[in-house]
Amino acid sequence: MRELTKRQTEVAQFIENYIDENGYAPSVRNIADYFGFSPKAAYDHMTALKKKNIIRTAENLPRGLSLVKRTKENSAKVVRIPLVGATAAGAPIFSEEAYDGYVALPESMLGVSGGETLYGLRVKGDSMIEDGINDGDLAIMIRTKFADNGDIVAASIGEEENYGITLKHFYRIADRYELRPANQAYKSLVSTQCEIHGKLLMIIRHY
Repeated sequence: MRELTKRQTEVAQFIENYIDENGYAPSVRNIADYFGFSPKAAYDHMTALKKKNIIRTAENLPRGLSLVKRTKENSAKVVRIPLVGATAAGAPIFSEEAYDGYVALPESMLGVSGGETLYGLRVKGDSMIEDGINDGDLAIMIRTKFADNGDIVAASIGEEENYGITLKHFYRIADRYELRPANQAYKSLVSTQCEIHGKLLMIIRHY
């Protein structure tokens, strides 16, 4: 593989820094604006980096760009976490798991083992505000079907075919399941049927 040119190295480092600072990849326009390129010139540099196996791109996805190799020495490993839709922190809403981009976070920040599967859900509603979880936050979840009482989970509850996925505290009491909010304005959701889709690892918020 040929070495990167000076400008290609600068573009690769900009992409790397942008992902580290924002948790998602820059757009072609972001790269063009930063360097004073035309969008075509920015795209050409991205194409060159792709051919040299520095980045990969996902067609037809906004910001569908990720790093294959990092340019910084001793830099932290970055984990790509897929976003799979929205979850209700209010009344349940239907949420079909559909890929909706990704966020990239340093592995050291996550503090999980390599065998655990992570995904992100966008929070809708205010039923968890007393736990500091607000509408619009990004919930990073560990995929699991099991939880202990008190864990914050993404779960479906009820007997209807189109029940929604909601973010709540999980409790199993005798033969019933309770999803308990952290907002006194909301009531718990109780049912004999409950499916857990993941446990909360962290919340990410943009100010």
